[in-house]
Amino acid sequence: MSTAPARPTGEAPGRQKRGRLVAAVVIAVVVAAAVYAISGLFLGGDGAKDAKAGDCIASDKDVRDEGTTETGANVVDCLSSDARFTVVARVDGENSTQSDSCNKFFQEKEEFYVYAKSDDEGYLLCLKPKR
Repeated sequence: MSTAPARPTGEAPGRQKRGRLVAAVVIAVVVAAAVYAISGLFLGGDGAKDAKAGDCIASDKDVRDEGTTETGANVVDCLSSDARFTVVARVDGENSTQSDSCNKFFQEKEEFYVYAKSDDEGYLLCLKPKR
């Protein structure tokens, strides 16, 4: 009686486990990225947290010339039609729009705006309108 060599019927068990592990890791990364993106939308992610002098800013709402406007801010390309302000300076460790910290970056009677973020230690962005 002769026996024929057995034909492989599929992948080796070790390869199947590795393939499942890689797939699980990829799925976990995709889910984590989606949760992060969605939480930023619904929990008010800070699109200006990395802003620095020379960056351009878009605001979520039209900003009034006087008083305070509650709005979000995002760093955008300066050539974008959404760019409304240019960052002149950033002041870390402060979080009040009433602060005088931005005054030194502008001439007397020059129009400017202050964006304040109070999370963590807080920061101010000293902004001039983009014309």
